[in-house]
Amino acid sequence: MYCENLFCIYFENEKCTLDEISLNIQGLCQECIYVSIYKEILNEERQKILNSYKE
Repeated sequence: MYCENLFCIYFENEKCTLDEISLNIQGLCQECIYVSIYKEILNEERQKILNSYKE
């Protein structure tokens, strides 16, 4: 099953590792569990990307 959610713990090589999922009324996966990312790391990476667009 193809997946685009890089932050879900079940994401691996652009695929969902679960055998089955259920979608809510908005079409979002109900089994999705997000990876926790420390704010410091997120802010550092965000700043790196922003800087690359400024160059």
